[in-house]
Amino acid sequence: MEVEGFKIIRTIGRGGMGTAYLATQESLARAVVLKTMNAGEEGAAREEFIERFLNEARIVASLRHPHIVTIYDIGNADGVLYISMEYLEGGDLKDRIRDGMHPGEALEVVEKVAEALGLAHKEGIIHRDVKPANILYREDGTPMLSDFGIAKRLKFDAELTSTGTILGSPVYMSPEQAEGMQVDGRTDIYALGVIFYEMLVGSRPYEGDSAVKIIMQHLQAPLPKFPRPFTAYQELLDLMMAKDREERFADTDALISYVQKLRLKTGVGPDSETASTVQRRAAGGGALQRKHLLWGALAAIFLMASGALSLYVYLEITRVPSFSSASRTGVPGYRPVPEAKPAVSPDPVQTASPDVRRDEAIKALEWLAKTSFEKDHLTTPPADNAHYYYSRLLALDPENTLAKQGFSTIAERYVILAEKAFSAKNYTKARSYITLGLQVEPGNKGLLALRSFIETREKTLLERFISFFLSS
Repeated sequence: MEVEGFKIIRTIGRGGMGTAYLATQESLARAVVLKTMNAGEEGAAREEFIERFLNEARIVASLRHPHIVTIYDIGNADGVLYISMEYLEGGDLKDRIRDGMHPGEALEVVEKVAEALGLAHKEGIIHRDVKPANILYREDGTPMLSDFGIAKRLKFDAELTSTGTILGSPVYMSPEQAEGMQVDGRTDIYALGVIFYEMLVGSRPYEGDSAVKIIMQHLQAPLPKFPRPFTAYQELLDLMMAKDREERFADTDALISYVQKLRLKTGVGPDSETASTVQRRAAGGGALQRKHLLWGALAAIFLMASGALSLYVYLEITRVPSFSSASRTGVPGYRPVPEAKPAVSPDPVQTASPDVRRDEAIKALEWLAKTSFEKDHLTTPPADNAHYYYSRLLALDPENTLAKQGFSTIAERYVILAEKAFSAKNYTKARSYITLGLQVEPGNKGLLALRSFIETREKTLLERFISFFLSS
Protein backbone atom coordinates (compact mmCIF):
# COMPACT_ATOMS: atom_id res chain seq x y z
CA MET A 1 0.00 0.00 0.00
CA GLU A 2 1.39 3.41 -1.01
CA VAL A 3 -0.03 6.90 -0.54
CA GLU A 4 2.05 9.84 -1.70
CA GLY A 5 3.33 11.94 1.18
CA PHE A 6 2.99 9.14 3.73
CA LYS A 7 5.20 6.25 4.76
CA ILE A 8 3.16 3.22 5.81
CA ILE A 9 4.54 1.55 8.94
CA ARG A 10 2.01 -1.19 9.66
CA THR A 11 -1.67 -2.14 9.51
CA ILE A 12 -3.49 -1.41 12.77
CA GLY A 13 -7.09 -2.29 11.91
CA ARG A 14 -9.61 -3.33 9.30
CA GLY A 15 -13.31 -2.54 9.16
CA GLY A 16 -16.28 -2.74 6.88
CA MET A 17 -15.44 0.56 5.20
CA GLY A 18 -11.67 0.78 5.25
CA THR A 19 -8.25 -0.23 6.49
CA ALA A 20 -6.32 1.79 9.05
CA TYR A 21 -2.54 2.11 8.95
CA LEU A 22 0.00 3.62 11.28
CA ALA A 23 1.97 5.95 9.04
CA THR A 24 4.37 8.86 9.07
CA GLN A 25 3.31 12.10 7.38
CA GLU A 26 6.60 12.89 5.70
CA SER A 27 6.13 16.66 5.34
CA LEU A 28 5.71 17.12 9.11
CA ALA A 29 7.49 13.96 10.32
CA ARG A 30 4.58 13.07 12.57
CA ALA A 31 2.82 9.79 13.28
CA VAL A 32 -0.73 9.61 11.93
CA VAL A 33 -3.48 7.09 11.37
CA LEU A 34 -4.14 6.75 7.66
CA LYS A 35 -7.54 5.28 6.84
CA THR A 36 -8.08 4.15 3.26
CA MET A 37 -11.25 3.03 1.53
CA ASN A 38 -11.52 -0.62 0.60
CA ALA A 39 -11.98 -1.31 -3.12
CA GLY A 40 -14.46 -3.73 -4.61
CA GLU A 41 -17.70 -1.83 -5.14
CA GLU A 42 -19.19 -1.12 -8.55
CA GLY A 43 -21.59 1.41 -10.03
CA ALA A 44 -24.14 3.05 -7.72
CA ALA A 45 -23.01 0.90 -4.79
CA ARG A 46 -19.48 2.25 -5.15
CA GLU A 47 -20.71 5.83 -5.31
CA GLU A 48 -22.69 5.38 -2.07
CA PHE A 49 -19.69 3.67 -0.46
CA ILE A 50 -17.41 6.56 -1.41
CA GLU A 51 -19.93 9.10 -0.14
CA ARG A 52 -20.17 7.34 3.21
CA PHE A 53 -16.39 7.19 3.51
CA LEU A 54 -16.02 10.90 2.75
CA ASN A 55 -18.91 11.58 5.12
CA GLU A 56 -16.73 10.42 8.02
CA ALA A 57 -14.04 12.93 7.12
CA ARG A 58 -16.46 15.82 6.66
CA ILE A 59 -18.23 15.11 9.93
CA VAL A 60 -15.13 14.69 12.07
CA ALA A 61 -13.42 17.67 10.44
CA SER A 62 -16.40 19.86 11.26
CA LEU A 63 -16.37 18.93 14.96
CA ARG A 64 -13.79 20.69 17.13
CA HIS A 65 -13.80 19.20 20.60
CA PRO A 66 -11.12 18.08 23.12
CA HIS A 67 -12.67 14.60 23.21
CA ILE A 68 -13.11 14.00 19.47
CA VAL A 69 -10.21 12.64 17.43
CA THR A 70 -8.55 15.30 15.26
CA ILE A 71 -8.62 14.87 11.49
CA TYR A 72 -5.67 16.32 9.56
CA ASP A 73 -6.35 15.73 5.89
CA ILE A 74 -8.52 13.99 3.30
CA GLY A 75 -7.38 13.15 -0.19
CA ASN A 76 -7.38 10.97 -3.28
CA ALA A 77 -4.03 9.41 -4.20
CA ASP A 78 -4.16 7.62 -7.56
CA GLY A 79 -7.74 6.55 -6.97
CA VAL A 80 -7.20 5.64 -3.30
CA LEU A 81 -9.35 7.73 -0.96
CA TYR A 82 -7.79 8.36 2.42
CA ILE A 83 -8.27 10.21 5.69
CA SER A 84 -5.28 11.25 7.80
CA MET A 85 -6.05 11.64 11.49
CA GLU A 86 -4.54 11.93 14.93
CA TYR A 87 -2.64 8.88 16.21
CA LEU A 88 -3.59 8.01 19.79
CA GLU A 89 -1.03 6.02 21.76
CA GLY A 90 -3.15 5.06 24.77
CA GLY A 91 -5.10 2.12 23.35
CA ASP A 92 -8.87 1.80 23.50
CA LEU A 93 -11.59 1.30 26.09
CA LYS A 94 -11.75 -2.46 25.42
CA ASP A 95 -8.33 -2.86 27.05
CA ARG A 96 -9.34 -0.89 30.13
CA ILE A 97 -12.55 -2.85 30.56
CA ARG A 98 -10.50 -6.04 30.41
CA ASP A 99 -8.21 -4.71 33.17
CA GLY A 100 -11.16 -3.70 35.38
CA MET A 101 -12.45 -0.18 36.03
CA HIS A 102 -13.26 1.84 39.13
CA PRO A 103 -16.70 3.56 39.12
CA GLY A 104 -14.96 6.93 38.99
CA GLU A 105 -13.18 5.95 35.79
CA ALA A 106 -16.43 4.74 34.25
CA LEU A 107 -18.25 7.96 35.15
CA GLU A 108 -15.43 10.01 33.64
CA VAL A 109 -15.73 8.11 30.34
CA VAL A 110 -19.50 8.61 30.32
CA GLU A 111 -19.14 12.33 31.01
CA LYS A 112 -16.38 13.04 28.48
CA VAL A 113 -17.89 10.96 25.69
CA ALA A 114 -21.28 12.55 26.37
CA GLU A 115 -19.67 15.98 25.97
CA ALA A 116 -18.28 14.94 22.59
CA LEU A 117 -21.60 13.47 21.50
CA GLY A 118 -23.40 16.60 22.69
CA LEU A 119 -21.44 18.74 20.24
CA ALA A 120 -22.20 16.31 17.42
CA HIS A 121 -25.90 16.19 18.30
CA LYS A 122 -26.14 19.98 18.32
CA GLU A 123 -24.80 19.87 14.74
CA GLY A 124 -27.51 17.38 13.79
CA ILE A 125 -25.09 14.43 13.74
CA ILE A 126 -25.81 11.03 15.30
CA HIS A 127 -22.81 8.72 15.76
CA ARG A 128 -24.78 5.41 15.73
CA ASP A 129 -21.77 3.21 16.49
CA VAL A 130 -20.65 4.16 20.00
CA LYS A 131 -18.71 1.17 21.38
CA PRO A 132 -15.49 0.54 23.36
CA ALA A 133 -13.40 0.05 20.21
CA ASN A 134 -14.36 3.57 19.11
CA ILE A 135 -13.34 5.20 22.39
CA LEU A 136 -9.58 5.70 22.25
CA TYR A 137 -7.10 7.24 24.69
CA ARG A 138 -4.36 9.77 24.40
CA GLU A 139 -1.13 8.91 26.19
CA ASP A 140 -2.16 11.12 29.13
CA GLY A 141 -5.37 9.08 29.61
CA THR A 142 -7.79 11.46 27.88
CA PRO A 143 -10.71 9.52 26.34
CA MET A 144 -11.45 10.37 22.70
CA LEU A 145 -14.45 9.50 20.55
CA SER A 146 -13.58 8.26 17.06
CA ASP A 147 -14.92 6.59 13.92
CA PHE A 148 -17.91 8.50 12.65
CA GLY A 149 -17.94 6.19 9.63
CA ILE A 150 -21.69 5.47 9.85
CA ALA A 151 -22.65 8.75 11.49
CA LYS A 152 -25.78 10.27 10.17
CA ARG A 153 -26.31 13.95 9.48
CA LEU A 154 -30.06 14.10 9.84
CA LYS A 155 -30.80 16.56 7.02
CA PHE A 156 -28.73 14.50 4.55
CA ASP A 157 -29.92 11.06 5.65
CA ALA A 158 -32.11 10.42 2.61
CA GLU A 159 -29.12 10.97 0.34
CA LEU A 160 -26.96 8.32 1.99
CA THR A 161 -29.07 5.44 3.29
CA SER A 162 -32.29 3.71 2.41
CA THR A 163 -35.26 4.06 4.74
CA GLY A 164 -35.13 1.41 7.41
CA THR A 165 -31.47 0.49 6.96
CA ILE A 166 -29.88 -0.65 10.23
CA LEU A 167 -26.23 0.19 10.90
CA GLY A 168 -24.15 -0.23 14.01
CA SER A 169 -22.96 -2.96 16.38
CA PRO A 170 -25.78 -5.26 17.65
CA VAL A 171 -24.27 -5.45 21.15
CA TYR A 172 -24.62 -1.67 21.66
CA MET A 173 -27.70 -1.05 19.50
CA SER A 174 -30.72 0.85 20.80
CA PRO A 175 -34.16 -0.75 20.37
CA GLU A 176 -35.26 1.89 17.85
CA GLN A 177 -32.06 1.45 15.85
CA ALA A 178 -32.56 -2.33 15.79
CA GLU A 179 -36.06 -1.78 14.40
CA GLY A 180 -34.75 0.48 11.64
CA MET A 181 -36.66 3.49 12.98
CA GLN A 182 -35.66 7.13 12.68
CA VAL A 183 -33.03 7.78 15.35
CA ASP A 184 -31.90 10.82 17.32
CA GLY A 185 -29.24 11.56 19.93
CA ARG A 186 -30.89 9.27 22.46
CA THR A 187 -29.73 6.23 20.49
CA ASP A 188 -26.11 7.23 21.27
CA ILE A 189 -27.04 7.67 24.94
CA TYR A 190 -28.42 4.12 24.98
CA ALA A 191 -25.17 2.74 23.55
CA LEU A 192 -23.19 4.68 26.14
CA GLY A 193 -25.40 3.11 28.81
CA VAL A 194 -24.50 -0.37 27.56
CA ILE A 195 -20.82 0.61 27.77
CA PHE A 196 -21.31 1.99 31.31
CA TYR A 197 -22.67 -1.37 32.44
CA GLU A 198 -19.78 -3.18 30.76
CA MET A 199 -17.19 -0.89 32.37
CA LEU A 200 -18.43 -1.65 35.91
CA VAL A 201 -19.42 -5.30 35.64
CA GLY A 202 -16.81 -6.41 33.11
CA SER A 203 -19.32 -8.14 30.83
CA ARG A 204 -22.05 -6.98 28.48
CA PRO A 205 -25.65 -6.72 29.70
CA TYR A 206 -27.04 -8.82 26.86
CA GLU A 207 -25.16 -11.84 25.58
CA GLY A 208 -26.07 -14.41 22.95
CA ASP A 209 -24.55 -16.86 20.51
CA SER A 210 -26.03 -14.98 17.55
CA ALA A 211 -26.74 -11.40 16.54
CA VAL A 212 -30.45 -12.26 16.35
CA LYS A 213 -30.62 -13.22 20.03
CA ILE A 214 -28.72 -10.11 21.11
CA ILE A 215 -30.92 -7.78 19.06
CA MET A 216 -34.08 -9.36 20.44
CA GLN A 217 -32.85 -8.85 24.01
CA HIS A 218 -32.31 -5.16 23.30
CA LEU A 219 -35.91 -5.08 22.09
CA GLN A 220 -37.57 -7.21 24.78
CA ALA A 221 -35.39 -8.22 27.74
CA PRO A 222 -35.73 -6.44 31.12
CA LEU A 223 -33.25 -3.67 31.87
CA PRO A 224 -29.98 -5.07 33.26
CA LYS A 225 -29.40 -4.78 37.00
CA PHE A 226 -26.11 -3.93 38.68
CA PRO A 227 -24.79 -6.28 41.38
CA ARG A 228 -24.92 -4.96 44.95
CA PRO A 229 -21.66 -2.94 45.00
CA PHE A 230 -22.91 -0.77 42.15
CA THR A 231 -26.57 -0.25 43.05
CA ALA A 232 -25.88 3.48 43.56
CA TYR A 233 -25.53 3.71 39.77
CA GLN A 234 -28.68 1.78 38.84
CA GLU A 235 -30.86 4.83 38.27
CA LEU A 236 -28.25 6.31 35.93
CA LEU A 237 -28.20 3.07 33.94
CA ASP A 238 -32.01 2.96 33.80
CA LEU A 239 -32.17 6.51 32.47
CA MET A 240 -29.59 5.73 29.78
CA MET A 241 -30.92 2.34 28.67
CA ALA A 242 -34.70 2.76 28.90
CA LYS A 243 -36.35 0.72 26.12
CA ASP A 244 -38.69 3.62 25.39
CA ARG A 245 -36.45 6.53 24.36
CA GLU A 246 -38.98 8.97 25.80
CA GLU A 247 -37.97 7.64 29.24
CA ARG A 248 -34.24 8.20 28.63
CA PHE A 249 -32.27 11.39 29.22
CA ALA A 250 -33.64 13.94 26.78
CA ASP A 251 -30.13 14.93 25.69
CA THR A 252 -26.48 14.72 26.70
CA ASP A 253 -26.69 17.93 28.75
CA ALA A 254 -29.18 16.22 31.08
CA LEU A 255 -26.94 13.14 31.24
CA ILE A 256 -23.81 15.17 32.06
CA SER A 257 -25.62 17.13 34.78
CA TYR A 258 -26.81 13.89 36.38
CA VAL A 259 -23.32 12.34 36.27
CA GLN A 260 -21.73 15.40 37.88
CA LYS A 261 -24.25 15.32 40.73
CA LEU A 262 -23.73 11.58 41.14
CA ARG A 263 -19.97 12.10 41.40
CA LEU A 264 -20.50 14.47 44.32
CA LYS A 265 -23.01 12.16 45.96
CA THR A 266 -20.83 9.05 45.75
CA GLY A 267 -17.52 10.83 46.33
CA VAL A 268 -15.72 9.33 43.35
CA GLY A 269 -13.40 11.48 41.27
CA PRO A 270 -10.42 11.54 38.91
CA ASP A 271 -7.78 11.44 41.70
CA SER A 272 -8.97 8.11 43.09
CA GLU A 273 -9.43 6.75 39.58
CA THR A 274 -5.77 7.05 38.63
CA ALA A 275 -4.58 5.50 41.88
CA SER A 276 -6.99 2.60 41.59
CA THR A 277 -5.94 1.82 38.04
CA VAL A 278 -2.26 1.67 39.00
CA GLN A 279 -3.07 -0.45 42.05
CA ARG A 280 -5.10 -2.98 40.04
CA ARG A 281 -2.50 -3.37 37.30
CA ALA A 282 0.33 -3.77 39.82
CA ALA A 283 -1.60 -6.47 41.67
CA GLY A 284 -2.12 -8.40 38.43
CA GLY A 285 -4.72 -10.64 40.08
CA GLY A 286 -8.44 -11.12 40.19
CA ALA A 287 -10.95 -9.57 42.54
CA LEU A 288 -10.57 -12.34 45.13
CA GLN A 289 -6.77 -11.99 45.20
CA ARG A 290 -7.01 -8.22 45.72
CA LYS A 291 -9.43 -8.68 48.60
CA HIS A 292 -7.12 -11.18 50.28
CA LEU A 293 -4.14 -8.84 49.85
CA LEU A 294 -6.09 -5.98 51.41
CA TRP A 295 -7.11 -8.07 54.40
CA GLY A 296 -3.59 -9.43 54.78
CA ALA A 297 -2.12 -5.93 54.94
CA LEU A 298 -4.70 -4.85 57.54
CA ALA A 299 -4.02 -7.94 59.62
CA ALA A 300 -0.26 -7.33 59.62
CA ILE A 301 -0.72 -3.74 60.80
CA PHE A 302 -3.03 -4.76 63.62
CA LEU A 303 -0.73 -7.56 64.77
CA MET A 304 2.35 -5.36 64.86
CA ALA A 305 0.53 -2.53 66.63
CA SER A 306 -1.15 -4.28 69.51
CA GLY A 307 -0.50 -8.00 69.47
CA ALA A 308 -3.30 -10.04 70.90
CA LEU A 309 -5.88 -7.26 70.67
CA SER A 310 -5.14 -6.78 66.98
CA LEU A 311 -5.36 -10.50 66.41
CA TYR A 312 -8.76 -10.50 68.07
CA VAL A 313 -9.93 -7.62 65.86
CA TYR A 314 -8.58 -9.38 62.76
CA LEU A 315 -10.37 -12.62 63.61
CA GLU A 316 -13.59 -10.81 64.32
CA ILE A 317 -13.44 -8.94 61.04
CA THR A 318 -12.64 -11.98 58.96
CA ARG A 319 -15.53 -13.78 60.62
CA VAL A 320 -17.95 -11.29 59.05
CA PRO A 321 -18.97 -12.53 55.60
CA SER A 322 -18.64 -9.20 53.83
CA PHE A 323 -18.56 -5.43 54.18
CA SER A 324 -21.74 -3.46 53.86
CA SER A 325 -22.40 -1.94 50.45
CA ALA A 326 -21.68 1.54 51.81
CA SER A 327 -18.26 0.66 53.22
CA ARG A 328 -17.12 -1.18 50.13
CA THR A 329 -17.62 1.74 47.76
CA GLY A 330 -15.15 3.81 49.78
CA VAL A 331 -12.18 1.45 49.34
CA PRO A 332 -9.84 2.82 46.63
CA GLY A 333 -9.26 0.32 43.89
CA TYR A 334 -11.78 -2.12 45.32
CA ARG A 335 -12.91 -4.74 42.85
CA PRO A 336 -15.60 -6.94 44.46
CA VAL A 337 -15.69 -10.70 44.37
CA PRO A 338 -18.48 -11.45 41.87
CA GLU A 339 -21.57 -12.32 43.83
CA ALA A 340 -23.87 -15.13 42.92
CA LYS A 341 -25.95 -13.95 40.01
CA PRO A 342 -29.72 -13.92 40.43
CA ALA A 343 -31.69 -16.47 38.54
CA VAL A 344 -31.32 -15.88 34.84
CA SER A 345 -34.15 -13.79 33.44
CA PRO A 346 -36.53 -15.71 31.24
CA ASP A 347 -35.44 -15.76 27.62
CA PRO A 348 -37.42 -12.90 26.02
CA VAL A 349 -37.69 -14.94 22.86
CA GLN A 350 -39.47 -17.68 24.81
CA THR A 351 -41.64 -15.53 27.07
CA ALA A 352 -42.92 -13.12 24.40
CA SER A 353 -46.10 -13.98 22.53
CA PRO A 354 -45.63 -16.08 19.37
CA ASP A 355 -46.60 -13.18 17.10
CA VAL A 356 -44.15 -10.80 18.80
CA ARG A 357 -41.34 -13.38 18.67
CA ARG A 358 -42.01 -13.99 14.99
CA ASP A 359 -42.07 -10.28 14.07
CA GLU A 360 -38.86 -9.54 15.98
CA ALA A 361 -37.10 -12.54 14.47
CA ILE A 362 -38.11 -11.36 10.98
CA LYS A 363 -36.72 -7.88 11.63
CA ALA A 364 -33.47 -9.29 12.98
CA LEU A 365 -33.04 -11.70 10.07
CA GLU A 366 -33.74 -8.94 7.55
CA TRP A 367 -31.03 -6.80 9.14
CA LEU A 368 -28.54 -9.67 9.21
CA ALA A 369 -29.25 -10.55 5.56
CA LYS A 370 -28.72 -6.93 4.45
CA THR A 371 -25.57 -6.54 6.51
CA SER A 372 -24.08 -9.81 5.22
CA PHE A 373 -24.84 -8.79 1.63
CA GLU A 374 -23.20 -5.38 2.10
CA LYS A 375 -20.05 -7.16 3.35
CA ASP A 376 -20.11 -9.57 0.37
CA HIS A 377 -20.77 -12.47 2.74
CA LEU A 378 -23.03 -13.97 0.10
CA THR A 379 -22.79 -17.72 0.73
CA THR A 380 -19.95 -17.89 3.25
CA PRO A 381 -19.03 -18.18 6.10
CA PRO A 382 -21.35 -21.05 7.08
CA ALA A 383 -24.53 -20.05 8.95
CA ASP A 384 -23.54 -16.36 8.76
CA ASN A 385 -24.18 -15.22 5.20
CA ALA A 386 -26.88 -13.53 3.15
CA HIS A 387 -28.14 -16.76 1.55
CA TYR A 388 -28.48 -18.44 4.96
CA TYR A 389 -30.44 -15.53 6.45
CA TYR A 390 -32.72 -15.19 3.41
CA SER A 391 -33.44 -18.94 3.66
CA ARG A 392 -34.29 -18.55 7.34
CA LEU A 393 -36.54 -15.63 6.46
CA LEU A 394 -38.47 -17.64 3.86
CA ALA A 395 -38.92 -20.50 6.30
CA LEU A 396 -40.35 -18.06 8.84
CA ASP A 397 -42.26 -15.87 6.39
CA PRO A 398 -42.83 -17.52 2.96
CA GLU A 399 -44.28 -14.27 1.57
CA ASN A 400 -41.40 -12.06 2.67
CA THR A 401 -40.62 -9.80 -0.30
CA LEU A 402 -37.04 -9.05 0.77
CA ALA A 403 -36.23 -12.76 1.02
CA LYS A 404 -37.84 -13.55 -2.32
CA GLN A 405 -35.75 -10.90 -4.02
CA GLY A 406 -32.67 -11.76 -1.98
CA PHE A 407 -31.62 -14.82 -3.95
CA SER A 408 -31.76 -12.91 -7.24
CA THR A 409 -29.79 -10.08 -5.65
CA ILE A 410 -27.08 -12.52 -4.54
CA ALA A 411 -26.93 -14.09 -8.00
CA GLU A 412 -26.60 -10.65 -9.63
CA ARG A 413 -23.79 -9.80 -7.25
CA TYR A 414 -22.01 -12.98 -8.38
CA VAL A 415 -22.46 -11.83 -11.99
CA ILE A 416 -20.58 -8.61 -11.15
CA LEU A 417 -17.86 -10.46 -9.25
CA ALA A 418 -17.44 -12.99 -12.09
CA GLU A 419 -17.19 -10.23 -14.70
CA LYS A 420 -14.55 -8.44 -12.64
CA ALA A 421 -12.52 -11.63 -12.22
CA PHE A 422 -12.82 -12.35 -15.94
CA SER A 423 -11.67 -8.83 -16.84
CA ALA A 424 -8.66 -9.35 -14.57
CA LYS A 425 -7.97 -12.61 -16.46
CA ASN A 426 -8.58 -14.62 -13.31
CA TYR A 427 -10.68 -17.22 -15.10
CA THR A 428 -10.60 -19.75 -12.27
CA LYS A 429 -12.14 -17.28 -9.85
CA ALA A 430 -14.68 -16.21 -12.47
CA ARG A 431 -15.82 -19.82 -12.95
CA SER A 432 -16.02 -20.23 -9.16
CA TYR A 433 -18.28 -17.17 -8.82
CA ILE A 434 -20.50 -18.46 -11.65
CA THR A 435 -20.85 -21.85 -9.97
CA LEU A 436 -21.75 -20.30 -6.62
CA GLY A 437 -24.25 -17.94 -8.22
CA LEU A 438 -25.99 -20.72 -10.14
CA GLN A 439 -26.33 -22.72 -6.93
CA VAL A 440 -28.31 -19.81 -5.53
CA GLU A 441 -30.35 -19.11 -8.69
CA PRO A 442 -29.91 -21.86 -11.30
CA GLY A 443 -31.76 -19.96 -14.02
CA ASN A 444 -29.94 -16.64 -13.75
CA LYS A 445 -29.48 -15.48 -17.34
CA GLY A 446 -26.44 -13.34 -16.68
CA LEU A 447 -24.52 -16.19 -15.05
CA LEU A 448 -25.58 -18.68 -17.74
CA ALA A 449 -24.52 -16.31 -20.51
CA LEU A 450 -21.17 -15.63 -18.85
CA ARG A 451 -20.54 -19.35 -18.34
CA SER A 452 -21.36 -20.01 -21.99
CA PHE A 453 -19.03 -17.21 -23.08
CA ILE A 454 -16.13 -18.55 -21.00
CA GLU A 455 -16.71 -22.13 -22.21
CA THR A 456 -16.82 -20.96 -25.85
CA ARG A 457 -13.66 -18.92 -25.37
CA GLU A 458 -11.84 -21.87 -23.80
CA LYS A 459 -13.01 -24.18 -26.59
CA THR A 460 -11.79 -21.74 -29.23
CA LEU A 461 -8.39 -21.42 -27.57
CA LEU A 462 -8.09 -25.21 -27.40
CA GLU A 463 -8.99 -25.57 -31.09
CA ARG A 464 -6.36 -22.95 -31.99
CA PHE A 465 -3.79 -24.76 -29.87
CA ILE A 466 -4.52 -28.12 -31.56
CA SER A 467 -4.59 -26.53 -35.00
CA PHE A 468 -1.20 -24.92 -34.38
CA PHE A 469 0.46 -28.24 -33.54
CA LEU A 470 -1.25 -30.13 -36.37
CA SER A 471 -0.04 -27.59 -38.88
CA SER A 472 3.52 -27.59 -37.54
